[in-house]
Amino acid sequence: MPQFKYLATDAQMNRVKGFIEAQNEMDALSKVLSQGLSVIDLQEVKAPLIDLGGEHKISRKDIITFTYQLEQLLSAGVPLMSVLESLRESFHDKKGMQTLISQIIDDMRNGRTLSEALSEHEKVFSPVYISLVKVGEQTGQLENIFHDLAEMLKWEDELASKAKKIMIYPSIVLTVVLAVVVILMIFVVPQLLSFIKEMGGEIGWATRSLIATSDFINNNIVLLALAPFVLYFFIVVLRKKVPEFKKWFDCQIFKIPLIGEIVYKLKLARLSNSLSVMYGSGLSFTESILLAKKVLNTECLEEKLDMAYTSIQQGVSIHESFKKSGIFPSLAIYMLQAGEESGRMDEALKNVSYFFDRDAKDLIEKIEPTIEPVLTIVLAMLVLWIMMAVLAPVYDTISKIQF
Repeated sequence: MPQFKYLATDAQMNRVKGFIEAQNEMDALSKVLSQGLSVIDLQEVKAPLIDLGGEHKISRKDIITFTYQLEQLLSAGVPLMSVLESLRESFHDKKGMQTLISQIIDDMRNGRTLSEALSEHEKVFSPVYISLVKVGEQTGQLENIFHDLAEMLKWEDELASKAKKIMIYPSIVLTVVLAVVVILMIFVVPQLLSFIKEMGGEIGWATRSLIATSDFINNNIVLLALAPFVLYFFIVVLRKKVPEFKKWFDCQIFKIPLIGEIVYKLKLARLSNSLSVMYGSGLSFTESILLAKKVLNTECLEEKLDMAYTSIQQGVSIHESFKKSGIFPSLAIYMLQAGEESGRMDEALKNVSYFFDRDAKDLIEKIEPTIEPVLTIVLAMLVLWIMMAVLAPVYDTISKIQF
């Protein structure tokens, strides 16, 4: 929603300036007048843009560093504006961060709060981040909020690294294997097969299948090269345009053997950790759920979280609501029940997060050693197939030669 900056006077003719969100200029004027103010000036605020590409890119690690330094300097008693100016100088080699902090400082000098300034940069700061900063401003505990945010961001960064860790190695090996197979089928196999045909030997099933595969790849090489990109684009478009497909696709990811279970547990770990931080910072549990939905980014789990939210609003206990939604397994429900009954729900959620994080990590450590031998077996089978297809006719021909 557009934001407007206004300058007005109150009943005592004191000047008042501030910001207000409205659909348009007339709506903004109406909202300011409804506060009993007389408008002197009203202007729409154009949100500044940050160059997030190339050398000006802002990484997750930059935001983690920014948050940690904010917490440390605020804890030392340094005024907020001085902290921001100091941080701008400390990022002398990060043009994107310097631009970002400069824009935040300018917004705050124009009368906006820190959370309002951060809200102009939702591509950099998540809704959870902005909401927690707003809570810190209202409670006067900004340094504690930034400490919790820094720890949460650091944990989420480690979580993302774990998720990537299990995908990178097999992806590289599979890519190499496919590249080798394609090169063989295009450049090597056709030469060998022409030699075999000239020898006039008997062609078995392995050779026939190799011929068919080689012909298919050679005749459709362009389509096969474009297929992954087309499929990726098709899935992205469908997820954006068709909500039913997005929900179906997100749910199918969790059904992938081994990988799906790891992704599901990592998602639940992140959900639990976010709820713990937000609820512990002073937000109500229902507000925490609404914000936590935005960190999931999967329709499959968001629907279950909506069910829990509706149930809690109807007066059902938190652990019973989550039990009905089916988002957490029974052990996690018992942990939530204990936290609810003891009044230490934030600690219970932190324990649930640790439980899922540990389980996902254990699964990753079990899967990693098995990936290499499995891929080695696949590669060995491909080599065996090609050898059988090529050598069997040669052997058959040689065996028929009379000496």
